[in-house]
Amino acid sequence: MKLSTIRHGAALAAAALATTGALGAAAMTPAHAAPISLKIVQHNTDQDKARWNRVVTLIASGSWDAATVQEVCKGWKDDLVAAHPTWTIAYHEQVAKGDCPGGAKGNVVIRPGGGSRFGEAFDVPGEDKNFGIACVKFGKAGRTVHACSTHFTVYADNPKEVRLRQARRVKEITAPWIGNGHSVVVGGDLNTTPTAAALNPVYKYPTTRSSGRFVEAEQLRTGSTGRVGRDTVTGRKIDYVFFSANRTPLSARGTLTFETPVEGKHKILKATTTIR
Repeated sequence: MKLSTIRHGAALAAAALATTGALGAAAMTPAHAAPISLKIVQHNTDQDKARWNRVVTLIASGSWDAATVQEVCKGWKDDLVAAHPTWTIAYHEQVAKGDCPGGAKGNVVIRPGGGSRFGEAFDVPGEDKNFGIACVKFGKAGRTVHACSTHFTVYADNPKEVRLRQARRVKEITAPWIGNGHSVVVGGDLNTTPTAAALNPVYKYPTTRSSGRFVEAEQLRTGSTGRVGRDTVTGRKIDYVFFSANRTPLSARGTLTFETPVEGKHKILKATTTIR
């Protein structure tokens, strides 16, 4: 056999091996890896420390990836940071002077592990409060996850319009993360029901009226695109856990269960699903 023929065959074999190796590497990237679980706790404490302590107990159990919490007194958050220096805890101050000891309260995300923090004001007037969002960024099995906590207005002069603008800010803030292929979770007390126009910028489905990029936990539970849900306070659904559809499509399915406080205010939401 001619030397040139041998060399040609060797080159073809090497090229084939390189191609196979590249395909194998691609198959192991997060986009092609098997789905992994993501478990989120969501709760508005209504400035009740016992309910805050319940959320902390759930996170400390090691069974949950993150908690998104609203109406959190700053002092509670500071105490938690001191008690758990290895946790990542994000805080966005919504009220500087309120009913909490020391006055300040806001939105919190708790991640029982390493990560980075992010917070941003919406710059949307309403109730003389500093509405905004708090987020924690962390890695899980090769994926990048952002878990965020927010709280929309209830007492603004034009609450429907203000909530719509706040939802648009959520969409704007999270869009670059979703565009980079990250998984994004938004939990919060949005003070409006699922069918309200104010949530159109968040919901992905149904596409005839929604313009967002998120699937809500109730949609994952039922497998339906309908914007519905069981009551999270007496007579209404106003508390939500949204998962970005790029990593958690409707087909991912999931569970959504509640814990009801004795006083019957906001329920503690427990949402589980998978990210691709």
